[in-house]
Amino acid sequence: MSEFVFLFPSWLWALLPLWILTVWLLKRHHSKNLIATHLNQALNRQARSKSQWLIRVFFLSSTVAVIALAGPSFSKSERPSFTNSSARVLVMDMSLSMYANDIKPNRLTQARYKAMDLLKLWPDGQTGLVVYSADAYSASPLTSDSNTLINLIPNLSPAIMPYQGANAAAAVELAIKTITDAGFAKGDIVLISDEIDTDEKNQIESIVSSGDWRLSILAVGTQTGAPIQLPNGAMLKAPNGATVVAKTEFENMRSLSNETGGIFAPLQANNSDISAIASLTEQVSTTNTNASKETINDRVNSGYWLVTLLLLPTLLLFRRGVLLSMMIMIGSLGMSKPSYANPFINNDQQGYQLYENRDFSTAASTFEDSRWKGIAQYQAGDFNAAVDSLSQFSDIDSQYNLANAHAQLGNFTQAKALYNQVLKQSPNYQNAKENLEIVKRAEQQQQQQQQQQQQQQQQQDSQTEQNSRAVSAVSAVSAVSAVSAVSAVSAVSAVSAVSAVSAVSAVSAVSAGD
Repeated sequence: MSEFVFLFPSWLWALLPLWILTVWLLKRHHSKNLIATHLNQALNRQARSKSQWLIRVFFLSSTVAVIALAGPSFSKSERPSFTNSSARVLVMDMSLSMYANDIKPNRLTQARYKAMDLLKLWPDGQTGLVVYSADAYSASPLTSDSNTLINLIPNLSPAIMPYQGANAAAAVELAIKTITDAGFAKGDIVLISDEIDTDEKNQIESIVSSGDWRLSILAVGTQTGAPIQLPNGAMLKAPNGATVVAKTEFENMRSLSNETGGIFAPLQANNSDISAIASLTEQVSTTNTNASKETINDRVNSGYWLVTLLLLPTLLLFRRGVLLSMMIMIGSLGMSKPSYANPFINNDQQGYQLYENRDFSTAASTFEDSRWKGIAQYQAGDFNAAVDSLSQFSDIDSQYNLANAHAQLGNFTQAKALYNQVLKQSPNYQNAKENLEIVKRAEQQQQQQQQQQQQQQQQQDSQTEQNSRAVSAVSAVSAVSAVSAVSAVSAVSAVSAVSAVSAVSAVSAVSAGD
């Protein structure tokens, strides 16, 4: 008994209210028996005795259950101990090209996020940190505390580097030295960079081939590239005055990682890139050589054996069918598939399950929370309903989502006003900044289209007016011709009349002469 301990002694405090409850029940039951003798004989003593017996069974069963939960232990057990002693070094590029903003907000910021997420996926093993620009520097030796490295990442930038440049080969060489100095003969090197030229590739191949080293690369950047905007807002210029455009070529990085047995992963919006790298580098490649000789002494929890004693009083529950009901409920929950109509979760929880399964329309009709309802309506494409649901809220996230709904409906004026309101409350709300610029460009395009339509309408009106004028001119010419024809007919008639008069005169003259 010298080794007897309770593994979870805090559970023993539950005995105090249990005993108080039992004493109260017994006293309450005993007080009912303080009645006249001639009346007591008329009562069912068997029922009272049975009630007292049930109280005692409840007390004993609860006491056994509490002791079992406290985890009584009488002995220890030994088991072998194995340790994941894999070693890795994270190498980060701190050259000026990391300020390029082809990946928003820029390559450096995204590289930091990816590095911190990657470190969270390395809970075991030893991890070091190396940064480089024109030369390589050790930010941390190998350590099993990834949180220490995570705290260093936000402070890394090209601004803290003493010399500017890009020397990935020196960084890989320092990473190998960091691993070997810790007593490891092999390990992983994870490089986060935006460019490796041919000379660096050849140097790194030579360095890595000297031992059992595996190089994985996370490429940060795009092949189209972007200008390098320095922290002061100016663009990086070449000696000839031209703006430097940083482009990322993937071929050298892909070839280098494949040759060393590592993984090449271009930066992705989700975590699929770092998940692939973590899956490879987290594999236990080595174990402690003395692992089979090391053991861990664990206390044996004997409280599980007391559970068998509770089976006997549990059988009493069958009288009222309580245990059977519990078994049916537990069995239905354990064997059936999850259902969205689960009675043990509310409508908002059911709506969230539907939302996670991308059934946005059903989720929108299930949510009771208007904020979630508006978000689901937006995802379902019902932007008018989303506007109605989100308009009643003034918090920054609801205003941002409301602005998105207005933008989708083409209400650019309302969308811009809401985005500006969000940025007024939170100037660093990056998504609101980007969406505001998109809405401004869309509004400009809409205005240009309207101007083009107006110009086309004016041209059509002008052409119609010219056609009307041409028709009027033709009609006028026809009228003039008709008038001229009438005049000509009149002239001919006049000549004929004169001739007739002359002839009559002549005839008359002749007659007079005879």
